[in-house]
Amino acid sequence: MVVLAIYCFTLLSSALAFSSSTTTSNDSQRRIPTHQHDDDVLYKMIRFFGIDMIDTTTNRFYYYCYPMDGKCEHVHMPIRDLAAAWDASKALQYLDIDVDDDEVRLIRKQLTDAIKCTLAIYQSNLKNNELGDGVHLSGDILLETSTIGHSALLLLGMCDACSLSILNRNEVQDMIDGLVQGILSRQLDNGAFSIEFNSKDTSYLRGIEFHPGEAMLALLNAHDILLSIPTSSATTCQSILQSMEQAFAFYSNYYYTEDDVDINYNIWQVLCFSKYHDTLSINNNQQSKIRQEEVKKYILEMCQEICQSRSWKYQLSRGQSFYQNVETIEIACGLDALAEGIRINRQEDTENNEDLDKLFTMHAKNALYFIQWTQDQVSKDCIVGKGGLGYGGIQVFEQRLDVTGHAISALVKLHKLAVTIS
Repeated sequence: MVVLAIYCFTLLSSALAFSSSTTTSNDSQRRIPTHQHDDDVLYKMIRFFGIDMIDTTTNRFYYYCYPMDGKCEHVHMPIRDLAAAWDASKALQYLDIDVDDDEVRLIRKQLTDAIKCTLAIYQSNLKNNELGDGVHLSGDILLETSTIGHSALLLLGMCDACSLSILNRNEVQDMIDGLVQGILSRQLDNGAFSIEFNSKDTSYLRGIEFHPGEAMLALLNAHDILLSIPTSSATTCQSILQSMEQAFAFYSNYYYTEDDVDINYNIWQVLCFSKYHDTLSINNNQQSKIRQEEVKKYILEMCQEICQSRSWKYQLSRGQSFYQNVETIEIACGLDALAEGIRINRQEDTENNEDLDKLFTMHAKNALYFIQWTQDQVSKDCIVGKGGLGYGGIQVFEQRLDVTGHAISALVKLHKLAVTIS
């Protein structure tokens, strides 16, 4: 049996060889047509991720799926490629290792092989930071400027792969430490992170919606992995916590003082500071408790703003939308953050927390209806695409892998919280 919720739900070297190639899928080779979990929305997303969206000739992730054409396509997008490996690890956490099921075993194997191959390609293309400590990804593999976002997503994938024993944490300890030092080298005196490596441009506003949040979440995940390795440097772990203290002061002030903050800022800030909230709970001192309450307030206010955003408040209603190319990614990403808000809010039982729980849960359930409806837009006659998100609406004929990846992350969190579609 699969440990899943039945309720809720590409590069140089080999990369350049298939960076825009397209493969026509063969249903008889790539899919088991019927399965006992066909009604499970989350399982269908994981099956889409692990069967339809992996090129088994290269063990690499596709990025686009075209259900009506029966084709999947590689695209050179390193950020998305790295994110796919991270998302795949979340799917693996919810598939039982010992399950007596051929399809589940196939999905586990293909996800594991794709994670290993993807991470290995980027791990072999690290270079020393010319303007500071640590390492970062080489522009030779990225074909674009190396940023803290690239380093963050590689770190996130590696940390989860260590947790799943796909990577040996002792063998990659120095690499994790180097990537951490590289990200920390981009933190400015005001607590903000500049984005680009090997650049004297210290602007911290470009990419502020995404990259700092990704970087901080990666630092905190790396903190946990390094703590679990007896030979790791305690200095690195302490540097991460000091960095987060400075970063919280800057980014929370930015949120409260800027008039027009993009909703994507909220999403990634919630994701990273929810992890910081958990880390603070380990320290049973008064200063940590005070900071933890400040972080909680910050998280919950941003979650309330997500619920008030256009896609959530006006165009999401019991699974009805004509703008899937816009809404699907916004809903999937927002739901990932909202699940963290529900979890953090439930750690304290007060009347105000109960009201927030009702608000967050209502919006989460509406989002689940939307995700289920989005899956249903793919015809049952299609040989690829079933279970993936993003197809349909106004002339949208493709599915992006990252959309489904965000939704997988959200739904496994909601499963733990017993937030269901019913």
